[in-house]
Amino acid sequence: MTETIETRVGEAVASVEDPDFGASVVDAGLVTDVSVADGIATISVDLAGADPEDAEEVSEAIRRAAFEVAGVEQVRVEGDTPDSAGGTHGGAARAHDHGSGSMLPEVEHVIAVGSAKGGVGKTTVATHLARALADDYDVGLFDADIHGPNVPEMVGVEGPVEATDDGQAAPAEVDGMQVMSIGLIANDAPLAWRGAMAHDALTELLEDTAWSDRDVLVVDLPPGTGDVVLTMLQEVPVTGSVLVTTPFPTSLSDTGRSAALLEENGVPVVGAAVNMRGFTCENCGHDHDLYGDGDPGDELGVEVLAELPFDRGLQTPDSEEPPAPVAALAGAVSDHLERDDTGPVSVPDSALDVRGLPPRIRHEQVGEEFRALDPGEEFYVVNDHDPSPLAEMLAGECDGGSADDVFDTCEVHRRAPDEWVLEVRRAA
Repeated sequence: MTETIETRVGEAVASVEDPDFGASVVDAGLVTDVSVADGIATISVDLAGADPEDAEEVSEAIRRAAFEVAGVEQVRVEGDTPDSAGGTHGGAARAHDHGSGSMLPEVEHVIAVGSAKGGVGKTTVATHLARALADDYDVGLFDADIHGPNVPEMVGVEGPVEATDDGQAAPAEVDGMQVMSIGLIANDAPLAWRGAMAHDALTELLEDTAWSDRDVLVVDLPPGTGDVVLTMLQEVPVTGSVLVTTPFPTSLSDTGRSAALLEENGVPVVGAAVNMRGFTCENCGHDHDLYGDGDPGDELGVEVLAELPFDRGLQTPDSEEPPAPVAALAGAVSDHLERDDTGPVSVPDSALDVRGLPPRIRHEQVGEEFRALDPGEEFYVVNDHDPSPLAEMLAGECDGGSADDVFDTCEVHRRAPDEWVLEVRRAA
């Protein structure tokens, strides 16, 4: 039966014409393979040299032709197609399994600590957070602040690092944590790296460090949201980010904009740590606000996870019991880790992978295949960015009205920076 369906699918696809020559796309060599398994038709194409609009139309025509064959439940068009910039990208392909991303296979969760400005105590907060999390998790701490790598000084380690037998960089061991910093490589020498050079150096060191299995890797980012920060966050499978700010109004407003920018780039923001919130006078014992008594959360637009005072005891993190505000911060991050759904999720081979497809075809294919589901049947979509709008589109197009009426289950999983999974179950 499978062979008969493959023959019929091949004949249906052959009816599609190459827009340049008017010949069958099969005869023109644009279709390189046709296979059918378990009701899923997979058509391999080579459209790399075609005009982008023509390639989109041909892909859509092939998909529709195959979908009309009796016994075909899903259609996958995969292979090289041109993008709007004249390059090529891969079309739809079968979903594949991996955990938190092939770049860091030893790490389950990555928590990035950043700031809109320098000098707000970002490294201090990152180190405190790593130490506090180490009470409950196997923790790594990576110092990515290329212009001010202060983590080694904060935790009391010196370079140079040693190499493992297989040539990787051995992280320093401090109070149960594994620590790596660009400062351990440069030996306090000034670094003038910029742009791509800085990014490449950081990602290479991060990937080449011999991390043992880590539950959490805390990454101390460079300040700001420049190319190095954004590119690194897009390539590293970040579970969540924490932004550090002072209560000063311009710092709060800049941090709020940074949070919005991170969210727009697919980086989940857990919340903010407000540092230097106030201080207690050592002589009179009175509490004083350094920047006024306003509510930082009103300006930030994200949850304030902890407010840390200006306190000498917080300036040098140690392995003792964490101070109350640090414990509150670690608790909020831990809660995020426990409810995180960005980790490994088992995706069946039948999942619809729409990465690389033009938006119109992406929406049409997801809509058609969802509407073909039986009540109570599951459906998986693999996308290269947050697929939540696809779920909203499906809910809006169905007669149920609300998402609760349309879905029994609707969850989004982030498996890697460029791999998101939408898992839905049609309401019974």
